[in-house]
Amino acid sequence: MKKLFQKLTLLSVVGITGGTLASCVNNPQENTSQEPEEAVVELDKNYKADLSILIPSGNENETTMIDNLIEAFNEDYPNITINKKNVSVSSYENTVRNQLAAKTLPDIVWSNSPDFYSLVGMKAALPLNDYIEKAEAAGHFNFKNDYLTEYFDMGSSAGKYYCVPRSCDSVVTFYNKRLLREAGVNTDKIKNGWTWSDFESVLAEYRNYLDTNPKMASKKDIYYCLDANLTSWLYTCYPMLRSFGGEVVNEKKEILLDSAETRETLNFCRDLALNKRYIPKSGASIGSSFDAGTSPFLFQSASISLFNNKKTLKGDIDIVSFPLIDQKNTPKIGSGIAGYCINSQSKEKAAAWQFIEKLMSYDGQQAMARGGLHLPSIRKDLQDLNDSTVEWVKGYETFNLAAYTYGGEYKVTTDFIGKVDTKYKANLDEAVKTMFDYSIKENKTIDQAIEIAVKNIKNAFKR
Repeated sequence: MKKLFQKLTLLSVVGITGGTLASCVNNPQENTSQEPEEAVVELDKNYKADLSILIPSGNENETTMIDNLIEAFNEDYPNITINKKNVSVSSYENTVRNQLAAKTLPDIVWSNSPDFYSLVGMKAALPLNDYIEKAEAAGHFNFKNDYLTEYFDMGSSAGKYYCVPRSCDSVVTFYNKRLLREAGVNTDKIKNGWTWSDFESVLAEYRNYLDTNPKMASKKDIYYCLDANLTSWLYTCYPMLRSFGGEVVNEKKEILLDSAETRETLNFCRDLALNKRYIPKSGASIGSSFDAGTSPFLFQSASISLFNNKKTLKGDIDIVSFPLIDQKNTPKIGSGIAGYCINSQSKEKAAAWQFIEKLMSYDGQQAMARGGLHLPSIRKDLQDLNDSTVEWVKGYETFNLAAYTYGGEYKVTTDFIGKVDTKYKANLDEAVKTMFDYSIKENKTIDQAIEIAVKNIKNAFKR
């Protein structure tokens, strides 16, 4: 990504000059002209402000890690108050849109990939390039040397950064050791770099256990080997499509789903659901779940602590890399970000940026890890799994944390959304997930699944 570095202007450093410029310090983002607002990356330590931050509801990890980050931030800026607001992930886009229209959207907004495309499309997220460049010019950090910038790129669109990642997120395989042990499954193949063929050999053993064990007789038709999100989550179904050589759209808005590669992908899923019964078919009754400790496998990108702290799972789980779908020699692993944006309407952009900088800092990353963020840091100096000072590793040294960072060459994000106007994000997202859902419906064909997806995207492009 191209970067144009700029020298610090007087406005950039006004916060540390004091004296007769105090009035400027109190309103660093005030702009009465029609010119773009100046990015302010320095702020007086006594600056007073009330900020709000939007975080996902029902996520204890996110709450505690943000509480820790706020506490660390207030050590630097004791007079800046930050109030937490919650948003339901299931209604994220509508909530943000409504709050933006009502001018009640918090100053700092949690997002993830691909939801940040929605923020960009509705012009809710502030472009951060100038802030990053000026902060680097001021000596706050060295962007390329200090950070895994590929994860910042996942929060960018059309060459502009919008969402700063709070961690490096990658899809891994969570598995329940106790369930596999009780089923007598051979687990020798469960290791980083395993293939989908390896994975299926394990699934076949567990499926046989469900079908033949007298204790499971009443449950075998509602218990499955793998939780259902393989075909309902963009970060598993899209990498599957890419693994088979398929694609959704290109930059010319040409729809590429009606292909042999897509059909091969969907037939692959159909076989897993309808024939092998490793995953539930669409609309099936489900009696098992990884969360409840009754399903042995789950694909997720969440922190190991989120699951290991559950009473139903504690002491029973570990993680391993996503199994490589190697039929086409193009295996892909879903990767993305969860992070924070600055509301483009915020009247406290300078203070909000300071919070973002704290999130990016060594101390900020360590503080969030102490609050439960047991995911790889965005900082290069916090990557050593054998370093006892690295907080995100502490307490989980015996777990296979290398699963998160395995296979960088295979990582792919939902970049197809960024190939067209971001306003189509929701339509593309829904079309792809519906197509995969239809592929595992008994009353739908693969051709029908593709046909409806293509039709829905075409209709979206017409609007």
